[in-house]
Amino acid sequence: MTHPDTSRTASDNAQTRRADGAGQALKLAALGMAVAGIAKGEPAPEAPAGAPVTTLPAVEVTGTVSALPQDVPQSIATVSHAEVTSQAVTRLEDALRNVPGITINAGEGGAHGDSLNLRGLSVPDSFFLDGVRDIGLYQRDTFDQQVVEVLLGPSSVLFGRGSTAGVINQVSKQPSLSPVDEVDAEAGSAGLVRATADLGWAFNGSTAARLNLMDERSGVVDRDHIENARNGFAPAIAFGIDKPATLTLSFLHQEENDLPDYGIPFIDGAPAQVDRSTYYGLTNYDRTKTQADIGTARLELKINDHLSIVDSLRYAHYSFDYFLSAPNLADDYTEVAPPGTPLGQILVYRDQPSSSGTESELIEHVDLTAKFDTGAVAHSLIAGIEVSREVSDVTRYLNGIDDLPPTTLINPASSFSPPTPLEPDDFPDSTGTDVSLDAMDSMHLGPKVDLDGGIRWDRFNSHFSEAASGSAYERDDTEVSPRASVVFKPAPGQSYYVSYGESYNPAIEYLTLAPSNDSLSPEKDYTTEVGTKLSILHGTLDVTGALFDTTLENARNADPDDPTVQEVPFSQRVQGLELGVSGYITPEWEIKAGYTLLRDRITGSGDPDAVGKQAPNVARDSLTSWLTYEPNRSWQIGAGARYTGHRFADTDNTAGVPGYEVFDAMVSYRVNEHLDLQVNVNNLADKLFYNGIYYTGPDENHTIPSAGRTVIVSARLKF
Repeated sequence: MTHPDTSRTASDNAQTRRADGAGQALKLAALGMAVAGIAKGEPAPEAPAGAPVTTLPAVEVTGTVSALPQDVPQSIATVSHAEVTSQAVTRLEDALRNVPGITINAGEGGAHGDSLNLRGLSVPDSFFLDGVRDIGLYQRDTFDQQVVEVLLGPSSVLFGRGSTAGVINQVSKQPSLSPVDEVDAEAGSAGLVRATADLGWAFNGSTAARLNLMDERSGVVDRDHIENARNGFAPAIAFGIDKPATLTLSFLHQEENDLPDYGIPFIDGAPAQVDRSTYYGLTNYDRTKTQADIGTARLELKINDHLSIVDSLRYAHYSFDYFLSAPNLADDYTEVAPPGTPLGQILVYRDQPSSSGTESELIEHVDLTAKFDTGAVAHSLIAGIEVSREVSDVTRYLNGIDDLPPTTLINPASSFSPPTPLEPDDFPDSTGTDVSLDAMDSMHLGPKVDLDGGIRWDRFNSHFSEAASGSAYERDDTEVSPRASVVFKPAPGQSYYVSYGESYNPAIEYLTLAPSNDSLSPEKDYTTEVGTKLSILHGTLDVTGALFDTTLENARNADPDDPTVQEVPFSQRVQGLELGVSGYITPEWEIKAGYTLLRDRITGSGDPDAVGKQAPNVARDSLTSWLTYEPNRSWQIGAGARYTGHRFADTDNTAGVPGYEVFDAMVSYRVNEHLDLQVNVNNLADKLFYNGIYYTGPDENHTIPSAGRTVIVSARLKF
């Protein structure tokens, strides 16, 4: 809960949150497509107490055109800072629980950090920070995020490779000429202690700085031994705010040192029926350490009312150490216990595909925006060029599974002295370079019709080598990604659109290439979407709906830590329905809810048993909702419900996790203009459900049990 001042009203919140959420989505609205940028100017002005809420005016966004949400011919979901604060969310993955249709993957070896499915498709390389690719394999924290934007559907036309199902763009907190001084403290279940600070300074009429800080120690309710320790800081300074030339320099540092959770194994195709707290790792050995350092320089030049340039330059360095012991139901000398074996007789081995290494990224992206007319047609043209280089240097260690004695499924030992340190096995090095050109034109054909078209050309060169084996592989991928759409606006507050787009993802996912995939063509997807966006109740409530049909070719399931493990590629078709509603029903009641229906099938595979089956980790039905009641300026009460349907774990649909529903609640009280107090209760009914899924076979698999009922108490101090 964030309040501008003591005169807060529901009308104020409607304007502020819509500007924070829907307004930020306009950074993805250029030419009716996704273009990331940082909105200029100050927060939306507050309305007088009791003033009616009106539809937001057009917003001018750096590097884009003025647009309203109704002008965007694509499904875009936003999670604002206000929502994250209200729900006491601290992780990007948790923030995205507000977007239906997203499911979480659980990895092993090199597949760490945030890993999600959008619209039934995996998006391992689709994370962006302020519109620039963020390749690191780490768990992203929300302490420096102003809003999270999720663009659903093919997005390679603007974001390049890896955008087959969409992109997730984090918009960081930017320097502002308005004062910012806020300190938050949280304490709660499982030893949670967390503190953040958001501090800002304005030095003159056009220069400002901002600093965000975070430190946390926490566990997981009802999950024994799990420990999380993280900290971060994010300074930024902007020169020339509201001037023709604006330079913003920003830096993000985040590190974590966790005792990780690799969950419980599947037994006979379902999560093992053991106590939720059961832990199969080794507390004296396992550790996940990551560090992300991301520096960005962004120059915005407004040459005149018709021409502007945005140049973003970024260097990022990521390091990781993953030492883990995951449950495994067999080693090299045993077989999985047959179905029906009593749980007390089943033994569990410790799988240890550990690795460490670094990744780095150097990328520059330049956009030129031009506005002009050709006769009666008004154009907004964006032409861009992007050049990038990514380097990965990894050390993999010999798996210690054969050197560790098994433990029992029911009562596993939580410590053992394994060989320390592990012996290095191989040293894969990877390099990827990309050069791309794109051009997009939004044509305003009249007051009721817009026509958008764009195309992107990419040349991606990848090189992979292993010193231990002496092998080396290289390939070039040249791809063209088109997109086109038509928007019809018969009346104010109404829009209907039809769009078509293509995206691609090269075989060198996670900068990993091997004999099993070096000859594969890139993943390609083709999506047709029709939808509508309506603004009702005098502009206080937005209603959206979309139908889409996506065909994916050369989909892959691979273990990024072991490039020699490559499942047979398959083709997939996903047809879906998305419905959403957000805004104020009355001045006191605010709602945000969404529903996604996915019908997916594997349409082609080298494994005949997989054809016609569902792809892994796709829920047919998913629903999210969050309802807030504000009876006056001091109190706020919130409640939310989420539902995710059954998901299969493998392409043969022999294993899976059940569907679940979960309820959350919140109450906050404003003591005075400087202090807010808040209590959140997550998983109110103490429901046991399962989040991530990792499944390569009956022996190697796991799924992550949910946290139990969690209570978080927050205090927010504003100076």
